[in-house]
Amino acid sequence: MRKMNLFIFLLLAVLVFSGCTKKQPTALDNSGSTNGTIGQDNVNESKSESDGEIALRDLFLKDGSNAHYEGEGNEFAELDIEVARPFEDYVVVHENNGGSLVRYIYKIEPDKISILDKKVVELINDFPSQAELDAMDPIGIYLEKPIKKGTSFGKWTIVDTDVTVDTPYKKFDHAFVIEMKDKDIVNRKYFVEGFGEVKREDIMQLEDGEFLVTSTLKTIDE
Repeated sequence: MRKMNLFIFLLLAVLVFSGCTKKQPTALDNSGSTNGTIGQDNVNESKSESDGEIALRDLFLKDGSNAHYEGEGNEFAELDIEVARPFEDYVVVHENNGGSLVRYIYKIEPDKISILDKKVVELINDFPSQAELDAMDPIGIYLEKPIKKGTSFGKWTIVDTDVTVDTPYKKFDHAFVIEMKDKDIVNRKYFVEGFGEVKREDIMQLEDGEFLVTSTLKTIDE
């Protein structure tokens, strides 16, 4: 029980430190962007994509989509995300957990999705310009091909590629799962082609059992 209290305290400390932002409806300024038509449909295919594997561009929701994730196990597990595809190969995701608003910037490359930026922001502002995005150096890897069991990138490993996932939104077949282990904590993300992340799990092993926190897709507004 002491470990669980410490885990919850650390989660709260990180969120408070990163800054608080209340959930509120916002809208991104797409002026000067491609409104997702290039970023979603015309990214150069890698050889594996042309051979019928999942296209990395299909592991995000459509440009302008808003999604809500039901949370269990922790008050910050409930999520609202907004997805934008401002320029070719780039995806911007704003994620609000009720305690902080985090902006992620991704670049879709032939055989991986790079993380260009991850930062807490106060509001959903205009996109960085294409020149600013082009000048960014990756800070990590979000996903990497091949999408098959055993593929590793950073601290993550693909552990399954044919999983059924029940969500409040719908039941998904053929999801793939990535996993990161760190001492007594296991983090998992479930991906579905055409949707991206549909579920997250954070599992902490305690003396009296498991402490589970989940975020699961509930609604999508495109």
